[in-house]
Amino acid sequence: MGADQSWRTNPDKRVRRASRAQEHSTLHRARSAAECDSVIATSQRGWLKAVDQAIVDQDLRADGQRNRRAIARIIGLNAHWQTLTTTTLTWGRICTLTGLSRRCIAKHLLALWMTGWIGRVATGRSAYAKQAAGWTGEQATVNDAPVYALIEPAQVEYVDTKCTPPTSSGNISSPAHARGNHPECAASRHSPLKAGKARHKLVPADRGHTAFSAYTTTTSKDERVRAAATWARLVPALRKLSARHLASIARPFLIAGWTVKDLIHACDHLSDGRAQGQFVDGRWVAYSGADGIPRSRLGHWLKWRLGHWTTETGAVEESPTQRATRKAEAARRREAAILQADSELRKANRAAMDDPAAQSTKRKCLEQMQNRSKAARLKRIRR
Repeated sequence: MGADQSWRTNPDKRVRRASRAQEHSTLHRARSAAECDSVIATSQRGWLKAVDQAIVDQDLRADGQRNRRAIARIIGLNAHWQTLTTTTLTWGRICTLTGLSRRCIAKHLLALWMTGWIGRVATGRSAYAKQAAGWTGEQATVNDAPVYALIEPAQVEYVDTKCTPPTSSGNISSPAHARGNHPECAASRHSPLKAGKARHKLVPADRGHTAFSAYTTTTSKDERVRAAATWARLVPALRKLSARHLASIARPFLIAGWTVKDLIHACDHLSDGRAQGQFVDGRWVAYSGADGIPRSRLGHWLKWRLGHWTTETGAVEESPTQRATRKAEAARRREAAILQADSELRKANRAAMDDPAAQSTKRKCLEQMQNRSKAARLKRIRR
């Protein structure tokens, strides 16, 4: 401990840590969000839903998704519901709550910060560093926990930066659709369809080329192709096939109301809940990967996997989403019936108690109980 610690004494050009009074201010939260090109979250519940969906859509292993979701939920649940910032959440507490190592927590916290889901308003500070910086008193012996803010990635919309829109006079030299006649003037970005095919190519900005949600059903052929592109983007092993080929394979399922998430689940699980696999020496072995299957056989492999979700006549069974929705509706109807029965029972009891004969019987029972209690009390006194 005899080394020189003068570097800790906050030189003039060093960025100072936010004070305790300003740690949860809107200004510092906005600064932490601007560092990640994000915006401040609107609610704690909405942030938890959004970050959970973002983690599911990421290309991570099951254990990585589980650990990152656990850390994100701990940060979200420990944030104050008004300021949406954490106050006493240290790395040691996260280790205690999740059972993960500090190295694993550091990796996932960095990933959440780089993807724009948490902002670092103030870093952690040890008591030794505070004492070296000149702190005195009781606060000098207390470690300061880092302050994280709940933020969300901003939805950036690219617009034309050079092309001028048509004037009100209707100049013919400036057509209304400048993007179609002047593609070099449009901001270029990746097309989601091309990204689904794993081809690195830039195309002019087109509002029609939007990514298809993995939780939405399709209503047309074009939407089925876009859904297939999303399927290939979420499952990299399927990028060996084109989006149109995948759409033709999944056509009966998408027409039946399946979503991309249902297709992913069907490729990994059987309709009875078991993991997809095959019999090896008379024993069922789960095998869900398609990396080792060549391109020429990948289409047949997909049809075989999805065929487990069809009946003997070839009809498509309920998707996992449809099955869960049906069960939720049935549970909701049962709960409504129970509440209705309870309400009718309470009404019948109140009607029975309003009867004069019932009131008279009630008074007689109360008098009998009081007399019995008085006789028992006198009997105890005599003993």
